[in-house]
Amino acid sequence: MSDTKSKTKMVVYAILLVILLFGILSIFIHFTGKMFALELVGFVVLLVLSFVGLAGYFTRWGERVLFFVFLLYIINLLLIWYFTDSLYMILVVIALIGFLFSIPKRASSKKPEETFVDKEPHSVIFDAPEPPQKTSVTKKTVSKSKPKTEFSPGKFVASKNGKVYHLPKCEWAKRIAKNSHVWFKKKEDAWEKGYRAHNCIESLSK
Repeated sequence: MSDTKSKTKMVVYAILLVILLFGILSIFIHFTGKMFALELVGFVVLLVLSFVGLAGYFTRWGERVLFFVFLLYIINLLLIWYFTDSLYMILVVIALIGFLFSIPKRASSKKPEETFVDKEPHSVIFDAPEPPQKTSVTKKTVSKSKPKTEFSPGKFVASKNGKVYHLPKCEWAKRIAKNSHVWFKKKEDAWEKGYRAHNCIESLSK
């Protein structure tokens, strides 16, 4: 609270209270009887409250006490005016100044926004990275065995002038003239035409 309240304002309050205290003292000191006794009690109460208000000025309730003190001064001066027909205008103005200065300020309805700092870090959920798409690579299994050689237009070859059929890779088949080639897709076809298998077929097929 000490940072929000001005020390200069406290000094002004102190000066105003001193003037009022001495002013009231100079007034009621000439009174007699009950009037004097009442003013003396009031003076002591105002003196104590003034001291308490100044001592606790930098607290929440200090300025409220001073507000109450200045209000009592105004009431006291008005009562003196009522009973004695003497209005001490200067003291009334001083009490009004102190009263206006010490009016409690209304608490701001807007509360300051409080910034909260989380001690623990926020748990951030990251999406699991998608697994890299595997490019479908069709692995061609290379057979250890030698690629089969396809011969066209058939699997077996013979000569028009002969009665024996051969495999195309046979040495005897290579000696047959191209214009004399007779092709068969299977052995049965050759058998139907009256051809028989050459010895090279058995040896090469092993």
